[in-house]
Amino acid sequence: MAGKRSFKTDHEDPVVRHLEQARERMGFSQKQMAASLGVPFRTYQKWIYANQKPRHAAALIARAEQMCSPRRANCWDVLQCGRGPGGELAIREGLCPAASDSSANGVNTGINGGRVCWAISGTFCGLDSEGSAAKKFISCMSCDFFYQVLEEEGLSTFKLLKPGQTYTQT
Repeated sequence: MAGKRSFKTDHEDPVVRHLEQARERMGFSQKQMAASLGVPFRTYQKWIYANQKPRHAAALIARAEQMCSPRRANCWDVLQCGRGPGGELAIREGLCPAASDSSANGVNTGINGGRVCWAISGTFCGLDSEGSAAKKFISCMSCDFFYQVLEEEGLSTFKLLKPGQTYTQT
C-alpha cells in the first residue's frame, strides 16, 4: 500500500495541483476557495476527488494567482472607520458587517467583505448603519474606495456583487 497521498502536491492534474497549492498558501478551506474562484463547491470537489478536468484552466490559475498576490487594502484600512478587525470601535461596539461577512471572503482579493462593502447591508461607513445594500448603493458609487478597488482589480476580474447576490432594479 502506498503512503498517504497529498492532493495539493501529488494530484495528477497540474491545474488542480496549482489551485490546491494556492489554497494552502492562503489558508482557505475548499469551500472558501471554490467561492473565491466563482465555482460551486461540489464542482471544486469533483476536480480534486473525482479527477474531473476544470474548464477554463488559464482563467482559474490567473484568479488563484491574483488571490495569492500581496494583500490589498480593505475598506476599514482605507476609510479608517475603526470597525475592522482589531479596531477601537469594533472592540467596543462590534465588527462592521463588511469585516465579518465571510460569504464574501476573497471577493476582489479582500478579507471577508472588505473589498465589496458596497454590496453588504448594514455597513458602518458613517457613524450609523448604512442600511440595506440596495439603499446605500448610490452613495457607495460615489466613494473613492469603490473606484480604488475597481482600478486595482481591473474590469475583467472586478466583482460588483458578492457570491449568490443579484441586483434587480425596481
